[in-house]
Amino acid sequence: MASANPTALNKARSRVDRLRQEIREHDRLYHVEARPRISDSEYDALQRELMELEERFPELRSEDSPSQGVGSDRQEAFASAPHSVPMISLANSYEREEVVAFHERLARLLGHEPEGYVVEPKIDGVAAALRYVDGSLVLGLTRGDGKRGDVITENLRTVTGLLHAVEAAKLQSAFGTLPDELEIRGEVYMPLSKFEELNRAREAKGEEPFANPRNLTAGSLKTLDLAEVRRRPLHFWAYSIAVPDAALLGTHWKELELLDSLGFPVSGERRRAADLDAVFEALESLAERRAELDYLIDGAVIKLDDSTLYARLGRTAKSPRYALAYKFAAEQRRTKLLSIEASVGRTGAVTPVAHLKPVELAGTTVSRASLHNQAEIDRKDIRVGDTVLVEKGGDIIPKVVGVVLDERAKGSRRYRLPTRCPSCGAPLHRGEDEAALRCGNWRCPAQSQQRILHWASRDALDIEGLGERSVGAFLELGIIESVVDLYRLQAASLEELEGWGAKSALNLIESIERSKHQPLARQLFGLGLRHVGVTAAAQLARHFRSLSSILDTTVAQLIEVSDFGAITAESVWAELNERAEEIQELRRLGLFGVGDDSPDADAVDSPLQGKKCVLTGTLSSMDRREAKRRLEALGAKLSTAVSAQTDLLIAGEKAGSKQKKAEALGVEIWSEEQFLAALEAAES
Repeated sequence: MASANPTALNKARSRVDRLRQEIREHDRLYHVEARPRISDSEYDALQRELMELEERFPELRSEDSPSQGVGSDRQEAFASAPHSVPMISLANSYEREEVVAFHERLARLLGHEPEGYVVEPKIDGVAAALRYVDGSLVLGLTRGDGKRGDVITENLRTVTGLLHAVEAAKLQSAFGTLPDELEIRGEVYMPLSKFEELNRAREAKGEEPFANPRNLTAGSLKTLDLAEVRRRPLHFWAYSIAVPDAALLGTHWKELELLDSLGFPVSGERRRAADLDAVFEALESLAERRAELDYLIDGAVIKLDDSTLYARLGRTAKSPRYALAYKFAAEQRRTKLLSIEASVGRTGAVTPVAHLKPVELAGTTVSRASLHNQAEIDRKDIRVGDTVLVEKGGDIIPKVVGVVLDERAKGSRRYRLPTRCPSCGAPLHRGEDEAALRCGNWRCPAQSQQRILHWASRDALDIEGLGERSVGAFLELGIIESVVDLYRLQAASLEELEGWGAKSALNLIESIERSKHQPLARQLFGLGLRHVGVTAAAQLARHFRSLSSILDTTVAQLIEVSDFGAITAESVWAELNERAEEIQELRRLGLFGVGDDSPDADAVDSPLQGKKCVLTGTLSSMDRREAKRRLEALGAKLSTAVSAQTDLLIAGEKAGSKQKKAEALGVEIWSEEQFLAALEAAES
């Protein structure tokens, strides 16, 4: 293959870097934070663009690209364990033509027409794997990264419909022998009726209602307070048997019948379809019944019924070839557009927000929706007072999709965003290649409030007690103007404010003080630099090791950071220089490491400095999280996949395929004993 044009390659590399960064950030928001910002279709579009670029430019392919795996819900607060078999996700489709293409692809691979499918509702919940040994539940896992999941066994034991033990006689009858180990997979969800009851109770107490059932379910399963999990009305729905090989049953339909006979809740909406026409009939029937169900579904799963063919069909890096997820069009409702607010974010971007007459949609009440930018408003000709069509993209993100022109009032006027910032009055400008208007006044009150809230957020400095209400009050009273002022607050002055007492004031000051000791990556993320999410902040901290090194760097050096392209590097360099005074003041107040100009990890004589390392197998001396922390502290660059670029593989017990691949590639391999010896020498 001829090499790509250098200009085209550089442009593609910059876009690939940006796409990988965006996708990883959206993976974190969806899987870890349970608060996605974009719909499934928008996310899939990003993935498709990335895969197309990697196909066009093979030089840009990478084994750790998000195109090569599923998003991860792994969190450091939880222990993890490997799945018995990979827990991968399904490929998504949105059009009938894509279902036809799926059917034709199976026919080509099999050499004959597929003989029957099973169509099941795709419930909008959280995937879970349940492992039973000798009939008793011993382990419950999240999907995790598809290979390992977070251990949430005790939380799962509280879920309605989830069996603590399975009936041995029925298993023996089905499989001909009693399997030592069995793994059931399914979805944890919250019924809409229970979700509504929960929100009514919260509103009666003056508490903020939860946003939607899926996000609440995900958050509940990762709650460390078991008593709180028990209070959440979670339910379980089984959809497959992973261990032993369900192909022994012959068909997926028999697998579902066995789950039903064992006592697991299984979808009563499932249907067998003899051919493609029957598949479409089942899809249409399910779409019509969607609004009657007591749980959210965002589509259907179409699965080849003959499970003896699954191994032959195999899978891609992300999905099995024998199944497809078909996503329904989002549910729509009519409502009135009452007003449009120009909202200013922490980076100065001004976003038009629609205030709507409240309407029930996909299980929640919707009263606000982003209109994105002026171009979007003009394209749809959205005006205040219009009757509009509202939907939730992926049943999560509210958006205005159109206007009912027949109901438009005479004399309505087109909406134009202001030319000056609605918060501070500064002129708004639009950057090159940007759709959003921006306020360039760094001291804009609206930006200040959003920056402070971002700084205090859980992924950043994690300052407890500093919410929207208190930050707004502090700004209005002139107690603070920026993040810097937080570190000058005194408990005595807070005690004098309405709603504050000695204890709450002291708790906030102590939380602010503790934030000084957060890792560099969190503090960099807290700065809210454009293009720098949690993942990019961690890459930045790992590459440079100290704030001093970052501040002394050049754009060319920033481009060398993993997943940084030219656009990100130039933006970060410019913003760090623009905010140099603020950052230096934060350093004087104790942030970013006291005295971080002193010798740090970069100066350590480490045999691991700059090496690309992969961990595999089980270490007896420490868990994986501790091993990663110590490796990174010694300058190692961690990866999850072995490749020709890997410098070192650290192999614990049951290292498996990664060790074999490392041996084949000639990669240096250390035992756990060698690893511990290197740690001791470097850390002494």
